[in-house]
Amino acid sequence: MGRRRIGTVRALWRYPVKSMRGEALARACVSERGVVGDRQWALAETIYGGLISARAFPRMLEARAFWAGDPAADAAARVRIELPDGNCYDAGADDAAAAIAALLKRELRFERLRAAPPSVAEIDAVMRGEGSLPARDFFDEDVLHLLATGTLAHLRRLEPSADFDPRRFRPNILVETEDDADGFVEDRWLEGAIEIGSKVRIVGVRPALRCAVTVWPQAGLPHRPEVLRTAWAHHQAYVGVFAAVAAGGWIVIGDEIALAG
Repeated sequence: MGRRRIGTVRALWRYPVKSMRGEALARACVSERGVVGDRQWALAETIYGGLISARAFPRMLEARAFWAGDPAADAAARVRIELPDGNCYDAGADDAAAAIAALLKRELRFERLRAAPPSVAEIDAVMRGEGSLPARDFFDEDVLHLLATGTLAHLRRLEPSADFDPRRFRPNILVETEDDADGFVEDRWLEGAIEIGSKVRIVGVRPALRCAVTVWPQAGLPHRPEVLRTAWAHHQAYVGVFAAVAAGGWIVIGDEIALAG
């Protein structure tokens, strides 16, 4: 297949807390774990222990998570959470958990992603049935999510009344595709590796199955069930792709994106 240009980086996002709104970036540092600082925290039910998401708790999208400081360069950087009333909290803090629990009407606790392996004591607790291993990550599929502007344009042609704002799909990288790119553009990327700029290489590309999160209201976007309905009717609800990182580096808006076979 060789190598061919497929577009440029139109926009970048990361989501420091799973299922909350995230932050737009001018540039992003990418590692084997995805965009540095992405999905570092999650919320779990206190009673049952399972992680929760906006699929079942759509009001999570009323909260916005962002980094105070640069997690790629500053060890003191921390995640802040802004709630609909305008109050901000540090992720992981007791007052943050209490405020979000009041919003969602559910007893909650924070869980933080941890890179270090489990300690001997933690493993012993698991063996006794008194604990669980820390999560490997808080991603639903893989560490990066890419979405093509050509696909969004195609969806708008299929259902002109719907609102296919890219924020509904929560991509890390929005790819500005060429003028002649139509249909579900990402289908053409499945057999290759995606190269961004001079260093970043993305592999293991596979279709992203959408869920109810795409239809919930958030930050000026109304409830629009036809978004998911259209994706289901025309592409079995697949929009965009998930992928892994083979080589990391910095990505900036405007970087060229190519597909290599």
